[in-house]
Amino acid sequence: MGEKLMSCGGESTILNNWPCNSESSLSFIQTHRVNLIDELADYIDFIVDRGLEEHLLSKDDYEDITYERGPRKKVRKLLDIIDCLGEENASFFCSVFIQIKSANLTKQNTKQSEYSKSIKKHKEVLSRRNDCIKYYNARLGEKFYFTDHFVNLLLVKGHYSLEIKKNELLTFGQQRIHLQNNKDLKLEIKLYQIFQKLNDRRTPKKILVSGVAGIGKTVFVQKILHDFAKTSTYSNFDFVLNLTFRDLNLINNPTTLREIIRKKHGHLSSTLDDIFNNSEKLLMILDGFDEFKFYNQIDLDQYVFDPDEEALVPQIFGSLLNSELLPDATIVVTSRPTVINHIPIESIDRFVVITGFSVSEIEDYFQKFYRDDVLGTKIFLSVKENHFLFTLCYIPAFCWIVCSVLRGYSSLSIGEPKTMTDIYCHYLVILLKYHAHQVDCVKDEAVLKAVFNLGEIAYHSFLRHETLFYEQDVDLVQKLPPEIVNSFLDKTSVQELEGTENVLSFTHFTIQEFFAAFYYAFHEVSLSDDVMKSPVQEKLNLYSGWLDLFHRFLSGLMSVRNENVLFKHLKLEGSKRLDTYTSWLIESLIKHCENGYCILNLLHCLFEQQRSCLVQRIKPDVLRLNLSDNLLSPIDFHVLIYFLNLVNMDIDELDLTATHVNADYLKKLLPYLHRCRRFWIGENKLDSESIKVICSALTSSDCKMEQLGLGWTQLEDEDFLQIYKALCSNCSLQGLWVEGNNISYKAVEQFLDITLTNTTLQYAVLLGNKLQADELAALIVNPHKKVIVVHIDNDYGEEFWQGWWGWIFQRCKMCSDEKIVAFLTKVYRGLGLCHGKSTTWMDNWYTQIDQFLQERIKNCPVNNIRKKIETLKQMFHEQSAKQ
Repeated sequence: MGEKLMSCGGESTILNNWPCNSESSLSFIQTHRVNLIDELADYIDFIVDRGLEEHLLSKDDYEDITYERGPRKKVRKLLDIIDCLGEENASFFCSVFIQIKSANLTKQNTKQSEYSKSIKKHKEVLSRRNDCIKYYNARLGEKFYFTDHFVNLLLVKGHYSLEIKKNELLTFGQQRIHLQNNKDLKLEIKLYQIFQKLNDRRTPKKILVSGVAGIGKTVFVQKILHDFAKTSTYSNFDFVLNLTFRDLNLINNPTTLREIIRKKHGHLSSTLDDIFNNSEKLLMILDGFDEFKFYNQIDLDQYVFDPDEEALVPQIFGSLLNSELLPDATIVVTSRPTVINHIPIESIDRFVVITGFSVSEIEDYFQKFYRDDVLGTKIFLSVKENHFLFTLCYIPAFCWIVCSVLRGYSSLSIGEPKTMTDIYCHYLVILLKYHAHQVDCVKDEAVLKAVFNLGEIAYHSFLRHETLFYEQDVDLVQKLPPEIVNSFLDKTSVQELEGTENVLSFTHFTIQEFFAAFYYAFHEVSLSDDVMKSPVQEKLNLYSGWLDLFHRFLSGLMSVRNENVLFKHLKLEGSKRLDTYTSWLIESLIKHCENGYCILNLLHCLFEQQRSCLVQRIKPDVLRLNLSDNLLSPIDFHVLIYFLNLVNMDIDELDLTATHVNADYLKKLLPYLHRCRRFWIGENKLDSESIKVICSALTSSDCKMEQLGLGWTQLEDEDFLQIYKALCSNCSLQGLWVEGNNISYKAVEQFLDITLTNTTLQYAVLLGNKLQADELAALIVNPHKKVIVVHIDNDYGEEFWQGWWGWIFQRCKMCSDEKIVAFLTKVYRGLGLCHGKSTTWMDNWYTQIDQFLQERIKNCPVNNIRKKIETLKQMFHEQSAKQ
């Protein structure tokens, strides 16, 4: 540090002290390491390239250096490597340092000055554009600055996708709890860490950020832009460029990447060449892939390699993502989960899921919303008591709706909201009164007509699966008062050569579904496209899961409670569809109960009605409740208990397979298990507490359970023996299914004594447990083998095994393509370990599964999942040949 620096080419440099007769080059590098890191940072890429050309660095060394994030870290890595190369190589590197530095110094100074000015100007632009969080329906003059209003979102490192036929808000609301609670499986990360190495071999260059609508993806992008402009958080990037797919949708002709960027960031026009040449210091954020109208066209055969090469937008985007265009740039794509399977999975280095707010962050949000910690905490605690409101508050957009409603409902003499529809009804009334400036005339016919027009737009765009529409394409928009448009619609203005185009969407997609249900419920004229008619659903590709939230809103809007609110504040008469809808709901509940169809959403619809007297009309011949493959949230479980409290019948079957049910849920369910005949709870990770609850049900004196399914629940010996002890005093159970667990021969051997104390148990199926070939053989010849079933043979007969296979096959028909791969892989392993002998009906199984998988392969739209199904099909084919 105390060395006298000499001048070289107008610059002071420690390198002018080399060579020195009194010390070796290696010693010189070690002694002046700190100075060298400062001096070489700007030239490190040239130096390592030269080192590779001269064979001074191996390819592994070169990769180790270039994977480091930031030039100073790269220099440190290089100096560490030189330490191990010896005196001769150290001397050569010192000469390379001086040559490269001298050659680049003059031209670099001029360019660097212009480049630095561009960075500064760009940050000023981003700061101005991203200083405030955009809040829909903010009152006149209200501004919410990032510095005092941003609440951190919870991010987990992982991959998550949904089929389009599912309602993503509801499905993710269920999965989110599992994601947030399993930090051993999913790594929780901070916003700034998404660009860092986290137990990875290399720093990620292509990053996919997914999350449901309203979860905060766009705010996440805005926060990165804000922090880049205002702080040094992302100092490893010189430029951060953001583009939205809404804007890209308006480009219909061939264009270039340069032109796309210039439209959004015109102030960078003269600097783009330098930005492209230093693309390793460039971060590009592409926001809203789910809104891209060409989302299914990016799996390319031909690529774009130059920023000035003309091509269609899907080609340009696909080339960026596949590292053919600007391969050194870092690319972030945000999307709702419904369409991310159309992104080539192999091109993504890191998957990040925005799971929304945790409990503490919801409270933080309430305090910041009301700008009063005491008031915010008070309202937060009242919401926390309501499972329905609180569970959905993990979505920032819904959190905002709840806060807006609770700020205004008391002054309107509206009862406290209990259900999801309550919240949206109150939201409608409050916004009409306080945001649309209709305080004295909400009951005016013009206002009600405007709301119906909005509902008509929502309904017909909902049927077409559209969340975006252009203002000039929708005649009804022209008839809406501006205050209505501004209150409920988000408008994005895009400048084109021929003029400005306005792209509209509802402020949140659940608001669109609410208005669609509102229009359907209170529209008196019969509709040509009646969404409740099966032929219409089939024609418009409206799968039942896709309509789940619409049905809940429709049911809630027809409740007496909300009809009273709407009559009081809008002079809206009750729905004339109430009797028809109620009959449909009752008939659907009975049909699903008797046939064992998934019933979860119908239970929610019943709960939205809040009319316990309706249950008196639900009298199925048999009560079968199937909730399988729905990852249950607290509100889901709440509606199940609500229903069971009202229906006083024995439960023929309760299926909670693959629902992530846990001990807390089972404890709440315990009072009803004594009247359950068949209870399926497989494919859940059950801990010892969960097993204790199940054993408690088995030992109950009035237990009626005859079948218990615990397959693939990660049972260990201790858990299995707990069940064994419970069965010693049970007089009802006939069949126990524990396939695919971790039960050893030692535990099974002890379980054989069950016949001494229990006379009702006929079989315990243990296919695919931790049993070796010799242990299987010993069990087969055991006198009690008819109780312990460890392989498939004719002893139990075709009907027994066909029942088991029928259950598996029925599960497959209900599963998504991704779920099929996971589930059938478990089945495949179980069959492979059971050492069964070939029979005609086993051959039929394999033929059946082969045909089923072939059909799924044919209709699977996602390449990587289709390949997995093809592999699975081949595995079953080879297994059948061995039987």
